[in-house]
Amino acid sequence: MSRINLMSAELANRIAAGEVVDRPSSVVKELVENSLDAKSKNIRISINQAGRDMIRVQDDGIGMDAIDAELCFLRHASSKIKSTFDLRRITTLGFRGEALPSIASVSNVTMLTYDGNSSTGYEVYVEPGKDPIVKEGLKRQGTIFTIRDLFFNTPARLKYLKSDNTENSSIIEVCENLAISNSGVAFELEIDGKRIFKTSGRGNLKETISEIYGLDIVRSTIEFNGENQFFKVSGYVCKPNISYASRYHILTFLNGRSVYIYKVNQALLTAFKDYLPPNRYPFAVISIEADYALVDVNVHPSKKEVRISEEEKLSKLVEESVKSALISDRPIYTPVKINVAGLEKLDKVKEQLTLSDVVNDEDNNIYQESIKEEENIIKDEVKEEVNNEVLPVIKEEENEKPVDLLESEPRTFLPDLEVIGQVLKTYIVCDGSDGIYLIDQHAAQERINYEKVLADFSKKEMEVVSPLSPILIDVSPSVMIGLDEKHIAQLHRIGFDVEVFTGNTLRVSTIPLLLKDDDDTSMIKDLICSCLQDKKCEMSDLKHLAIATVACKASIKANMFLTKEMMETLIKQLAQCKNPNNCPHGRPTIIKLSKYEIEKLFKRTGF
Repeated sequence: MSRINLMSAELANRIAAGEVVDRPSSVVKELVENSLDAKSKNIRISINQAGRDMIRVQDDGIGMDAIDAELCFLRHASSKIKSTFDLRRITTLGFRGEALPSIASVSNVTMLTYDGNSSTGYEVYVEPGKDPIVKEGLKRQGTIFTIRDLFFNTPARLKYLKSDNTENSSIIEVCENLAISNSGVAFELEIDGKRIFKTSGRGNLKETISEIYGLDIVRSTIEFNGENQFFKVSGYVCKPNISYASRYHILTFLNGRSVYIYKVNQALLTAFKDYLPPNRYPFAVISIEADYALVDVNVHPSKKEVRISEEEKLSKLVEESVKSALISDRPIYTPVKINVAGLEKLDKVKEQLTLSDVVNDEDNNIYQESIKEEENIIKDEVKEEVNNEVLPVIKEEENEKPVDLLESEPRTFLPDLEVIGQVLKTYIVCDGSDGIYLIDQHAAQERINYEKVLADFSKKEMEVVSPLSPILIDVSPSVMIGLDEKHIAQLHRIGFDVEVFTGNTLRVSTIPLLLKDDDDTSMIKDLICSCLQDKKCEMSDLKHLAIATVACKASIKANMFLTKEMMETLIKQLAQCKNPNNCPHGRPTIIKLSKYEIEKLFKRTGF
């Protein structure tokens, strides 16, 4: 007797649904992507009870005739893939033909659609395991999907859904990503009768970011662009005075598709290495354009992860483009007015209902007038602050050499500052033409020392020295396993000759010259372990860590009294640094209190 049986269509659909539809936000994503592929210009998403009760996606795109309206609920039915050639050059968001039958296998679905040419519109009703019921419907351009009772026939999956707040947060995140990656489409998201956000669809990415995240985020953005023979990248990053405890505000889009690309994320973090402290992450919107032949999106059920050819060149392009934008702007820290914690995507349910609570008003003109009124009020209040928000910058000429801190007429990258004094034996207080500046003396000295040592490294090859006796360091088995030929070669290139001594003990016979006077071997151990534990160990990272550590140990400490002459010398040297606003570990060296912020503290504004 045969033990292999063919599965029924209903069972196959339920299995497919486990991959494609794992929570309400997955349903929203699949339906909205279909709307985008149908060339919709207006998409409205309505949610009840975190999607358990109802999900509705309404668009004005290309509708369907009677035949397509029935076929779309069959497995592997697709209007987007007709041959293996199409599979190699996928230009649409949805393409497998799995989504609709998978959704219909775990919910009750009603679809209203009209293609603009048929004599009538069509209404389709589908219950799990049953054939679609098609009848005449309204002649309204586009398609409306209504999903009810999600997972009612799969109680285990329903049971393990998260709280309403968590599921709503996931839905909001999906819709935000789709809206930002399609700024030419007007989006509206409503949850339990309240509008969460609405975008204009005018094709302006910065405007869309403002409509979703607010004016404070947009006011802090820096634009970046870059291009090579394979890719074109563009987007916005926030200045480092806005940062987060998680990576969830790094949004990456490849040919309009929201994706996660590990190496691109790491390239962005490397670009911010000098600007943010450890375990803090930037806000970023990264848009990547690539030939579709370089991209395979058919490697993950939800199409969130993709495979890219020439990925290393893409990562390098992102890193260099963002670095260039940051060094050109040289952002300075100012007190952050925005409630960053309120934007943490995993913890929020979107408290920004401010203007949206004026709705359910369907009149977009009234909504836009409200937006303009709010913008005008904010602009009037912070006019002077906005004018002074960024430090005066002396732009570098193209291909300029690194600044020599000892040159006879050094250029400066800070405004003229007059030393007032020292507070808490740690911070230098300075008067500037546009506000008060607080300078962390230790962080400033770190930056100065770092760039001095880095300049020396740039002028000559890495010099090494042999200790009088080899240095022995004990490491854990998990570190020792990384001692392969690749990592040994990488360590050698920055001055370490490392070999196994016995068991889990390593013998270090040469070290970089800059570490020769350091009696503490813990930093040597840290550097070697950092390399051995990171399979993607980069030479630049190891050099940065070594130089930053040396710079830190040689710097003025906190709680150290400085004379006025010492403070003036420190500020003069800091002004000659290429990045005077951050220490090598990414912490700020300078905080500015603008005239507006000071007057606001003393209640002197508004007169």
